[in-house]
Order: sequence, then structure tokens, then C-alpha cells
Amino acid sequence: MVKIEKPLEIEGVQVQIEWLKFRIGTSFFLPCIDHDRMAASVVKRATNRGFRVKTLARIENGMWGIRVWRIA
Repeated sequence: MVKIEKPLEIEGVQVQIEWLKFRIGTSFFLPCIDHDRMAASVVKRATNRGFRVKTLARIENGMWGIRVWRIA
């Protein structure tokens, strides 16, 4: 049985992260304003899967958010 994980909620918008496709060395960007809260949520979910990630608050394409890299 495959467990469907609850999507992350980014300031009222639900985002489904495809964790099975998240390989070491890859990254994704999540637009958000409260980057500390979002980073903590992503790190918690990644840790629960046995992943190590690095996050960085940044502006990309004019949008404030966080970039998340899988490092292990």
C-alpha cells in the first residue's frame, strides 16, 4: 500500500513534492514569504524520508522563496 503524503501548504497554496524523484545533487524552488517556516517544514519532511537537504532563502525570477538541495 502506497501512503499518500499530505501536500505542503505554502501560504494557502498546496504543493505536492515528488520526493521519489528528488535525487542527490538536484534542487527545487518554493516561492514563499515566510522562508524560515517553509524551510523548517521541508527539512522535517526530508528528514522523515532519510534525506539531508540544504535550504537557502533567495529571490528567483522576481519571487522571494527558498531553494532546496538534496545533499544526501
